[in-house]
Amino acid sequence: MLTIENHALILDGVQHPLPQLDKPATVEVWRVPTEYKPNGVFIAVTPIGEPQEVPACNLADCEYLGSERLDPHLQALLAAAKAQKKARIEAERDAQCVQPVQALGRTWDADKRSQELLASAIVIAQAGGLLPPVWRDHDNDNMPVTSITNLLAIAGAIAAQTQAAYAQSWARKAAVDAAQTLDEVEAA
Repeated sequence: MLTIENHALILDGVQHPLPQLDKPATVEVWRVPTEYKPNGVFIAVTPIGEPQEVPACNLADCEYLGSERLDPHLQALLAAAKAQKKARIEAERDAQCVQPVQALGRTWDADKRSQELLASAIVIAQAGGLLPPVWRDHDNDNMPVTSITNLLAIAGAIAAQTQAAYAQSWARKAAVDAAQTLDEVEAA
């Protein structure tokens, strides 16, 4: 008789540990020749909806003993939920980093291309090159660039926004790591 207790298959009084999955699975068991499996037992654990595994020996020499449902393991569910939540936090952080910023009384684009152009203009100016005569804001209005401090103010606003987004994501991910339940993970 097959039974599952404490995430282990019990067969003929012998306990066979089962994998900790984050989704329900089917456990199927066969008696097989000991030349194939030294303990004489083949156990397939297959998540619901995935192809079933069968012994890779002559099935005529095997005896199918039956199947049982394996419920998701709480720790595996928690680990999967934490990984998904952290991925969402990182995506939200990355989106926050490129939102338009306020500086010099205007709104400025902070997307990757805008950051690259701004960084290039600052490097050129710091190396003694010419400043761009104007810098275009989020509304496509030109602002005269009178000194490198104009460009540094925009870059500083972007850097502050990025740092704030990262700090918030670090705090949220720490809360995810500390979470002990699925509800706590979702609340982080």
